Amino acid sequence: MITRELAEILVKETSKVLNLNINVMNDKGVIIATRDPSRLNSIHEGALEVVRTGRALEITLENQGEFRGTQQGINLPIHFQNEVAGVIGITGDPKMIGDRSGLVKMMAELLVKQAYIASQSEWRQRTKEMIIEELIKETPKTASIDRWLGLLEMKLNGPFAVSLIELLDESISSHLLIQSVKEVLGTEMVLAVFIDVNKLLLLLTGMNANTAIKQLTKLYKELEKKQFEFRLVYSTPFDEFLQTNQGYRECEIAMEISKFDKKKKMVSYVEIEPKALVHQLDSVLAKQFSDRVLNGDLIHHLETLQTFFDCNLNIKEAANKLFIHRNTLIYRLKKIKTESGYDPQNFKDAFALQMAIWVNEKNSSPYR
Repeated sequence: MITRELAEILVKETSKVLNLNINVMNDKGVIIATRDPSRLNSIHEGALEVVRTGRALEITLENQGEFRGTQQGINLPIHFQNEVAGVIGITGDPKMIGDRSGLVKMMAELLVKQAYIASQSEWRQRTKEMIIEELIKETPKTASIDRWLGLLEMKLNGPFAVSLIELLDESISSHLLIQSVKEVLGTEMVLAVFIDVNKLLLLLTGMNANTAIKQLTKLYKELEKKQFEFRLVYSTPFDEFLQTNQGYRECEIAMEISKFDKKKKMVSYVEIEPKALVHQLDSVLAKQFSDRVLNGDLIHHLETLQTFFDCNLNIKEAANKLFIHRNTLIYRLKKIKTESGYDPQNFKDAFALQMAIWVNEKNSSPYR
């Protein structure tokens, strides 16, 4: 059945292109769109005849009296999936309308088909959204997920991975991002759903860890090429789709932590896993630990310590990154040891200092 919204589009578009007065009737013979407001919602008996026979009907001066609510013109069936979905009527002398009636019918059927495809696409996308929304819950309902997958005629096969893409530029169209994902990853093995205005979640299916990384790297390069402002994170692989919630949680944590590094746009949870574990500690206990370790003047040496740790305790490399002489760095490290009791060059002490710095970083973040 043709909706009023679609009927109004049919009238507007066909009238504009062919400069003809157009009416659209549904499969009950009711005029649901017309350029003549006085005829709206009235019964068109000529349309009822077209629905009954499935054939075009000309209304002339001779037979007009046989069909209530009609004017001179041609009424044509709008066929869709081998049924009459509605009727399109063209007002005027049938002889003057001539071959243009075939064009009107073709346009109408094309618009109906396009509308159906669009509605099916929207329905499929909404169903995918419901699947993802359920999967990222703490306790997803498997019966609902199985039903929705059945409607889509889909089956989720592992291994799986979750990726989260955050758009940093509000002017970028979400449609363009989805299109880029489809171009690179296709639609067969990926469920792509926006879980926020600027965050797209990807559930990768049937891909081992290496394949997933290769595909996401391809996507990353494509988005870079298109000059998107974005960040991309991805989880560790998992075997059961009901573990999607854990993958999503890993991505959320990776996204939060990666906000401290503006230069890195693609981050794996594995890369930041030690720091991620710190982020999941009890906040009160973690703060107590951090405050105790980073007491006194030590808080002023965080950049020196973090650079030293990033360089794997290599004094020369760290000094170069800090743009200071190696002796200056050695002096700072000795001062830290003397004042705090923690030796940055000792693994056990360095580990404690690194954990304290990560906790302090988390507590100082505007995103926590």
